[in-house]
Amino acid sequence: MENFKITVLGTRGSIPVRGKNFSIHGSATSCYRVQAGNEEIYLDAGSGMANAEPLKTSRITILLTHMHLDHVIGLPFFVALTHKDRPIDIYAHERAELLPKEAINRLIAHPFWPVRIASYPAKVSFHLLPQKFFIGAVEVDTLEGCHPGGSTIYKLTYQGKSLVYATDFEHNHEACEALTDFAKDCDLLLYDTQYTSEEYKLYKGYGHSTPEEGIKVAEKAAAKKIRFIHHAPWRTDKDFAQMEQIFEQGDKVAFAKIDEEILL
Repeated sequence: MENFKITVLGTRGSIPVRGKNFSIHGSATSCYRVQAGNEEIYLDAGSGMANAEPLKTSRITILLTHMHLDHVIGLPFFVALTHKDRPIDIYAHERAELLPKEAINRLIAHPFWPVRIASYPAKVSFHLLPQKFFIGAVEVDTLEGCHPGGSTIYKLTYQGKSLVYATDFEHNHEACEALTDFAKDCDLLLYDTQYTSEEYKLYKGYGHSTPEEGIKVAEKAAAKKIRFIHHAPWRTDKDFAQMEQIFEQGDKVAFAKIDEEILL
């Protein structure tokens, strides 16, 4: 069996942070690199994408959950864009009546950035996101999550193993039931836990969830592992150390760490 692994490149939600208090759980925003055989797939393009080291031989696909800044701001810094004629495919849903290419061209253009994506040496193609499709031998399924303006949940399946990426997801009964069915028996669930249960009382409706709700979904879905992601920008490594004592269960339940590699 060929490798199927995910590398954590960016864990933060909302904005990047900096300093020694964020060295373990990361300072960059959402980006996860998936390697499945010869396929190289990036889940979101937050500032963590600037740290990516793409392989020279693999095809590159970028799956965007939505167009909020913290999930796309790293795209113009992606080193693979500088590789002449390198094929890069970007998938996303239409948001706010903008096709993926239209949305990206609004952001990565004058006066906000000196060039558009089309000006980079790589050959970039934008695609509207189907509900189900294949990237080589990787099956990709999608589900719309609960988040202001919308956000896509992805399930990637390869050689009988699967991971589910549920960031920018706010729990409610209907959304959790849908996610539970979607993530059934997955090997890894990446779940948005930006807020503690106390913080959530202040931020209900912002489109994010809590560790308690993530554990409920993981248990109902019989997920083999869960990683808590989309960390609040104010949450320090010391804060996480305290939360780990409450929530972590060895390798099964844990808060995502920067540069962590998870083999499925």
